[in-house]
Amino acid sequence: MDTGFLSPGPESLEARPSVPAVLVDTRFDQGVRWCPGERLDHLFEDKVDELAQHEHSHRLAVDTGALAVTYADLDARANRLARHLRGRGVRCGDRVALLSDHPLDGYTGMLATLKLNAAYVPLDPGFPVDRIAYICRDAGVSAVLTRSLHVETLDAVAATVVVVDAEASAIAAQPSERLMPEERGIPVNELAYVVYTSGASGRPKGVAIEHASICNFVRVAAEVYGITGEDRLYQGMSIAFDFSIEEIWVPWMAGATIVPKPHGAPLIGQDLHDFLLDLRVTGLCCVPTLLATLDDDLPDLRFLLVSGEPCPHDLITRWHRPGLRLVNAYGPPEATVTTTWTTLDPHGRVTIGMPLPTYSVVLLEPGSDRVVARGEAGEICIGGVGLAAGYLNRPELTAKAFIQDSIDLPNNPSGRIFRTGDLGRIAADGNIEYLGRIDDRVRVRGYRIELIEIESVQMLQRGIATAIVQSSLHHLPWARAARMPRP
Repeated sequence: MDTGFLSPGPESLEARPSVPAVLVDTRFDQGVRWCPGERLDHLFEDKVDELAQHEHSHRLAVDTGALAVTYADLDARANRLARHLRGRGVRCGDRVALLSDHPLDGYTGMLATLKLNAAYVPLDPGFPVDRIAYICRDAGVSAVLTRSLHVETLDAVAATVVVVDAEASAIAAQPSERLMPEERGIPVNELAYVVYTSGASGRPKGVAIEHASICNFVRVAAEVYGITGEDRLYQGMSIAFDFSIEEIWVPWMAGATIVPKPHGAPLIGQDLHDFLLDLRVTGLCCVPTLLATLDDDLPDLRFLLVSGEPCPHDLITRWHRPGLRLVNAYGPPEATVTTTWTTLDPHGRVTIGMPLPTYSVVLLEPGSDRVVARGEAGEICIGGVGLAAGYLNRPELTAKAFIQDSIDLPNNPSGRIFRTGDLGRIAADGNIEYLGRIDDRVRVRGYRIELIEIESVQMLQRGIATAIVQSSLHHLPWARAARMPRP
């Protein structure tokens, strides 16, 4: 029976006599899956047209259980919103912040912003008010797309505030057909989105992702993962977390349906289990800590991707079964979502696998450009079309993390290598074993956090003169603050 999964060639990794210092998975075509001038919204529009051409116009892009939205319907919603944003002053090259916990707002907002050749900046309503204000200021957003519930959190934001529920009638009155070239405008840059991560300075830093990187990634992932148009993928992560792209854009490239979590608090445990069962979800992307809260009796599930933190072996044993493709993925936002992947088997070691097509990985000695020998621990460094443009407004930090490619990595158009700060080792079979961090950065439920950012917040509290945040050797974070009277 055809499972829809892309199978590697007949040569197994174990059969190879040696593994080169630079890892490239030769089982797959390494040609870049992007053409000059192509933009992320074009990929969605092409999928809408493809489904219509093959008489699949009924295919759902989003199914909340209460509301079913076809690909064509979502395209029309985005066209209306794009015209409304244009009427509110959004133009090519602008940056639009998205602040809402209603999933359809996020999906429509992303598409509408991109259709105007602008870039989106995803935010989480759970962010502190000062963090939202800082990100909007640092990203230079010209508009914020939000709901009435969140307007008060934007008092310190100097940008046009578009309140989608209050302006719903005006949005609905806009034409629904695709935007004309003069409405889209001529692109002034290649920026698609800016996602903010924890920063070593105590402030979040914006990772700037261009269209070539994200278009290439979603095509590669849709090809390799094996998601089909019949799949229904759960979407439970905040769009402010770049891992959500695995749940949104990758399924869309396959013509699949995304099933967002209900409005409100995140689902875990039995509540999540019941939701996945009731909505007939066939695919799930999540961090291992969330997966551990679920029972493994989800018969509809055929695709399961874990990422964001190390996956315990016992979790693999519990979930491994025939008909379920269990994938472990690894990658920093600076390399566009995911860099390496592997299928997991309870009879083997837990690794982060090999690079996705068009990506390459090399292990360097921390603090130097020396390539470490196979089997020796080194810093995981990444090359390929997926590399970010850099950190927004942080040229010194960009230069430190994105170093010159003196190794001549294949398919590396930027001529740079990103140093992840993660330690790894290339095993005999060519897969990468993850060994932890070089620095004090930790991950909490998949979110990357610099401990110094927590310390900086603690230091703002009255009565705290010194703050120290530590993590254990097992990557389980805790914080302790030294309370001392101020002089």
